Amino acid sequence: MSIISLRSPKVSTLAVAYMGLFMAMQIILGRFSFGTSFLKVSPAFFATILMGYFLGPWLAGLTAAMTDQLSIMIFNPGANFPGFTVSAALAAILYGMLFHDKKVTVWRTLLAVTLVIVICNIFLTTLWLDMMGTPWQGIIGLRAFKNLVMIPIQTFLSYTTLKAVERVKPRLAL
Repeated sequence: MSIISLRSPKVSTLAVAYMGLFMAMQIILGRFSFGTSFLKVSPAFFATILMGYFLGPWLAGLTAAMTDQLSIMIFNPGANFPGFTVSAALAAILYGMLFHDKKVTVWRTLLAVTLVIVICNIFLTTLWLDMMGTPWQGIIGLRAFKNLVMIPIQTFLSYTTLKAVERVKPRLAL
């Protein structure tokens, strides 16, 4: 059994329905975020993890990118920065590579959450904020601390969610 999966299910009516479901879920959960623009906490990661688990890396990445663009069009027209779309797609791709058609384990969940938090949240998002005019030197310490604290919390929440989903997945037929 390999560690990562590069497969996604075929694009079917059911897959498109799941994509729409996860897009709606991510937009709604994203509205429950709080904090400043450079230090935000949100439950939207649940939707991204489920995208990766069900849709695989490529469909999940496409769904996350479309969701990011759609939420910008709905809630912040004119405030589009493509770097955040890249980060959203990359996070979904990483989750898809590590969860799609794989057994959910604590170590796999810890690895996936840590990779997404370090690469996408700490490194790339800080880079995008710096490119938009917020100096990285002033925010990297606070962002790194917040995200490192979130690793065990997101790992626990992701693991328990995916274990529950794993029990009902045979009945969902994707």
